[in-house]
Amino acid sequence: MKKGVLITIIGIIIIGIGYFGFQMFDFAKGVKEDVRQNANRNLIMVANDYEIDLTDLDSVRENLNGFWIPKNNVNGEEILWLNFHKTKNFSDWETIPYTEEIEQTEELPMESCPTLAGLIKLNGKVQIEFVSLGGSDTTEIESLSKTKFKITGMTYLRHKGYDFLKTWNVHGYESE
Repeated sequence: MKKGVLITIIGIIIIGIGYFGFQMFDFAKGVKEDVRQNANRNLIMVANDYEIDLTDLDSVRENLNGFWIPKNNVNGEEILWLNFHKTKNFSDWETIPYTEEIEQTEELPMESCPTLAGLIKLNGKVQIEFVSLGGSDTTEIESLSKTKFKITGMTYLRHKGYDFLKTWNVHGYESE
């Protein structure tokens, strides 16, 4: 009789562990979906996305301005911030952390020597010239639209970024 009770108790424990494991798996799946949806919530989508003319320097400059995140790392904690002046063709190529803390404090960590990105027209197309302490290099912009751009095989998606940086308007562009 004691053996039968013991087997029943062990069976109930095994069923309980299995049920708990299934619930944890389902919970983890939900968390993964939430993370994916949250990452997509930070991306900027437009109804009619279209390619930007890569021969028009002003249009390229205006459309590169803003925040970008690598397509292969949309859940990442770093975003690219390009902040071109309306009449100047250079900006820092600045990778900045994207965190709740920065959103609340509105303070970015200091970077000592960011890479400078200059837009130049070469062979009829706008290209980016990178200048840093390590030297310089010119790279072709493979494609650019309102929501994504591709350079050196890396695709970036437009990210919402930080509201407090959008309102600086030190470069003459109209606020969105």
